[in-house]
Amino acid sequence: MVTMQKTLKTYATRVGLGLVGAAALTTMATPFLAGAAPVHAAELGSSHVSCPAGTTAKYDPEYGVPASLIGEDSKTKTKNAGTAYSSIQCYDASGQLVAYGNDAILYKFPASSLAPLGEKLYQQNCASCHGTKADGVLPTYSAGAYPALRGLGPATINFWITTGRMPAADPKEVQAARKQPRLNPFQANAIAAYVNSLEPATPGIPSVNVKDANLTAGQTLYALNCAACHTITGGGDALAQGTYAPSLHVATPTQVAEALRIGPGNMPVFSGNLTDDEVRDITAYVTESLAKPTDIGGVGMGGLGPVAEGFIALALGIGILMLVSFWVGERQ
Repeated sequence: MVTMQKTLKTYATRVGLGLVGAAALTTMATPFLAGAAPVHAAELGSSHVSCPAGTTAKYDPEYGVPASLIGEDSKTKTKNAGTAYSSIQCYDASGQLVAYGNDAILYKFPASSLAPLGEKLYQQNCASCHGTKADGVLPTYSAGAYPALRGLGPATINFWITTGRMPAADPKEVQAARKQPRLNPFQANAIAAYVNSLEPATPGIPSVNVKDANLTAGQTLYALNCAACHTITGGGDALAQGTYAPSLHVATPTQVAEALRIGPGNMPVFSGNLTDDEVRDITAYVTESLAKPTDIGGVGMGGLGPVAEGFIALALGIGILMLVSFWVGERQ
């Protein structure tokens, strides 16, 4: 009888260790299995982007339309990289630029007719910090106490408002947190139209063609440019001096593209060094693959990553092993 109990105890120990090892190996292998899984890589759409109704388009010769070549942008010599130096530019009847871009992203400026409403909303929600003229100058503070908003482009204004970071709950906090927006998208566009009317600038608000994105390329670009701060799973992480890289799981395609082009907070600006095709691919990967992960290895556990998941597997495996061992010992 004693011999049989010892045999059972030895067997239980080996089985427990085997379960722990299998769980750990499965967890560690999950990211590699996910990386090897087939991903969508659509071909570029056959139809070209078109300008909004009522505007006049200037096309690049590569589109097969006889027109003068759009001049080189002064800030970058990279074409289709977030500036107006793009394959297509759209002008209204007064000759004002209202949109620009290409098949990957079309950047649009809010309608100038929204500026009067935007001014009222700005004075109610923004002027107390950014000044009545959006220049960062307040009557009771020196210039530069709060950032000026002139010349930042509609995408900057739209990003901070639609993510709920502005208007800020506490203007003096180290980093504005994402929260439920106080203003709706229409109101955000109106404020962006007003601020941009004071000093017109790019980037416009991006409309991203994610359906034609290459998720494989997006995964590679994300790992090279974003994962160091936002983590490989997009869950975000702490940085320095009370700042952090936020989670990307709730960001919309427009907000991801805006962030890449304007560099909010501590984030670098990726205008000029990433093309619109690359931004589109990253945007699609973030909003489709990271926000809606396929957990090939089983339960996703919130996307904690292989190290944390390995610890969980080890803890559960050792716990089960200890219970079995105690049970076999009690039987002696």
